[in-house]
Amino acid sequence: MNAPILPGRIEHWPLARLRPYARNAKTHDADQVAKIAASMAEFGWTVPVLVAADGELIAGHGRVLAAAHLGLTEAPVIILGHLTEAQRRACRIADNKLTELGGWDEALLMQELQALLAEDFDLGLIGIPEDELDALLADGDDRPSISDDAADAIPAPPAEPITKPGDIWVLGKHRLCCGDATDPTAVARLIQGEQATLMFTSPPYAQQRDYGAAKEKVGDWDALMQGVFIAAPVTADAQLLVNLGLVHRDSEWQPYWEGWVEWMRKSGWRRFGWYVWDQGPGLPGDWNGRLAPSHEFIFHFNRAPRKPHKTVPSKHAGETLGGGGLRGADGIVHAKTGTGNAIQSHRIPDSVFRIMRHKGGLGAAGSHPAVFPVALVEAVLTRSRIRAI
Repeated sequence: MNAPILPGRIEHWPLARLRPYARNAKTHDADQVAKIAASMAEFGWTVPVLVAADGELIAGHGRVLAAAHLGLTEAPVIILGHLTEAQRRACRIADNKLTELGGWDEALLMQELQALLAEDFDLGLIGIPEDELDALLADGDDRPSISDDAADAIPAPPAEPITKPGDIWVLGKHRLCCGDATDPTAVARLIQGEQATLMFTSPPYAQQRDYGAAKEKVGDWDALMQGVFIAAPVTADAQLLVNLGLVHRDSEWQPYWEGWVEWMRKSGWRRFGWYVWDQGPGLPGDWNGRLAPSHEFIFHFNRAPRKPHKTVPSKHAGETLGGGGLRGADGIVHAKTGTGNAIQSHRIPDSVFRIMRHKGGLGAAGSHPAVFPVALVEAVLTRSRIRAI
């Protein structure tokens, strides 16, 4: 191994002198460029770009785009004139991929985040996606929670797992598949030609996350959603519940679901209900002046009418209804909703799911940053009271 060559100096070049590499495989969408620009405005231009002697960019395409976004005219550069053409290609890839190989000590990261919060520092500048930041801060939040279900605890995996990809467990009336839910073959093996009467899912929240090799598929969010729901193996009277969270760009929340919701309506799915998932205490942080996030949405679609299920025990069951009663649309209190009626034993669940967000680990290889708590799925099944696959 040769000794590394140290750069002799850092030069300042006009942006116009820099030439982007035409086959640069690293993508930079507008949201990421805006985040890089905000970071540069806060911390300064901390990392020079790498260029060939002819001005072709080797590393730093995103920083150059951010500089233009900020109205800058010059960039700090390091000239790598000693590299061959093959080395330049390899360096572009290595500059991005090598940083992805590192991990995080979550305990130390939590301490750093808490220290920043104590200084009222804007955590939107550090590059962690908002939902990951929510989960990290939830892990370190010692305030009382609505639910801390032991069922959410994830045991350490055994050295030699019993269950392998492709295995299907039969659990009474239920079937559980170990596999990739985006693999049609795996799904077909699971449902065995049957159709589901309940679908509860949490798709990507617009283009909030970098999905790596799958980014092209997620890039057109409407097409992704239409592809999933047009092929969903569900019955004509199925209930579809879809969990989505807010996405903020340029200091505004984005109604990214509007086009898909309208497509669902044209496909015969009614906008039957719109519910709130109360995830527990609002998370600490500045949040750019917004109120602390503590909720997400659950959209409920169906095609056929259905009667509500009274599954929640009434606290005052059997007692006489007092007060002034409940007025109808005509402004009159009718006998059915008037005073003097006995309170029933069970009532219809309300439109808010009050269940604490999952407080498991984050950042481990292969882990999901926004895991459903077991209690949320249980609540949906209980309230639906229908057979589901």
